Amino acid sequence: MKTTLLGEVRRLQEKGNKKSINQKTMSKYDFIKQGNLLYWHTADNDVECRIISTPEKVDSDSIILIATGSSEIEVLASELSPIGSSRSHKEEFLRWKKEREAEGMEFFNRLSEVMETDNDLAVGDMVAFTNDYGVVFGPKEVLAFRKPWNGGRCVYIDSDAYWFPDRPGQLTILSKGGTE
Repeated sequence: MKTTLLGEVRRLQEKGNKKSINQKTMSKYDFIKQGNLLYWHTADNDVECRIISTPEKVDSDSIILIATGSSEIEVLASELSPIGSSRSHKEEFLRWKKEREAEGMEFFNRLSEVMETDNDLAVGDMVAFTNDYGVVFGPKEVLAFRKPWNGGRCVYIDSDAYWFPDRPGQLTILSKGGTE
């Protein structure tokens, strides 16, 4: 049976969740107390928000005070998530990339063009991204590479932080489909 990209991301997320559960017993809503930036799921879209106050014990029906832009609102804990929508930022990235290239920044199509590696990641490949806290996001498309900087960051992926490259070690290849 072939695993889908989303299935592989879920497997990696579960693996990460088991790791964090083994490290410390956490409740389902502990992310609300720990998260600086969260997403409030509304009927129309996901709204970025910041937590203002929470009760000491958070359950699905707990009322959480959040700030969105210039307003404050009370929402249920079950309406919040540490993971935003799967909206693509590829078009924004391509505009940003074109502007940077006009300023002299150089981009590449393969990881092997910017560093020595056995992992020949390419533009168009699909990856899962694991952040520094062990949270897995994806699937995400690889959009470009640059020479490593700032701790080895050199891979641009389709995310809301498309302008900030990730380290190759943070990525797990889900499928190849990139530049030949």
